[in-house]
Amino acid sequence: MIFDLCLDNFIQFYIIAFYNVLKLQQPANYLTMKTYLKLFPLLFLFLVACNSSDDSYSGIAWDEEVDGELSGDLLSPSFVSLQVGDNRIIGSSTPAEGAMCTTFEGGPPVPIIPYFPNHESYVDVFSFNLSENERLVSITVESLDVSPFHNFEDFPCIGSFEEQNGAFVAINNSDKIDWNSDNVINFISLPVTYPLIGIGFAKSVNENILNSFRQDFPLPGYEGVNNENLDISNGTYTFWWKEGANNADYTLNFVVEKIN
Repeated sequence: MIFDLCLDNFIQFYIIAFYNVLKLQQPANYLTMKTYLKLFPLLFLFLVACNSSDDSYSGIAWDEEVDGELSGDLLSPSFVSLQVGDNRIIGSSTPAEGAMCTTFEGGPPVPIIPYFPNHESYVDVFSFNLSENERLVSITVESLDVSPFHNFEDFPCIGSFEEQNGAFVAINNSDKIDWNSDNVINFISLPVTYPLIGIGFAKSVNENILNSFRQDFPLPGYEGVNNENLDISNGTYTFWWKEGANNADYTLNFVVEKIN
């Protein structure tokens, strides 16, 4: 679109100038015929400039409607290239069938653990790189549209929609995450081989997910993961989105800044 506007403006300029030359049978006051003809080579440079401006970065690093679905395989994440500035991830996740309220041997005496198998449909996972002079300074929830998929009436262990914590989000300092949902023990366990360095929830628009990674996780049994001094810079990282109970459409903005 930018290219088309540039081209249109340039053509209009030429038509007007040439019309003045023909009408007056002499060069316009500010434009001799010789100078006018010399402007032709500038057309090429002008078009190149217009074309390059059309390729400028839009601030959208990944849009699932354009770039395809983000991976649901934590051992094989999608790769997203981040640039300095805004990097929006526009995605969606859909829960799978088979949810249950359950427990395990040695666990709670009643089935109060929400378990969502077949995670590939409700997980989005991607990796990204940061150079030694780049730092991730925020992950802002710019939009979040959530609607129930598994109902509280059928699965009381998930709690009412209003009481839920939101989508589980996490990050590690690797190019993959070792986790799966093939049984309830694995589902509630944290990765071991490629451990997480930040965990939290995404529930509200305008919240900064990085802040939740620097605070205590609100559920028991996951102490020691988050660190108030968490720094995301100079390395390879993998981000994990998991919403097993609800349909979710989201936009997350990963803001990267240059550092000295």
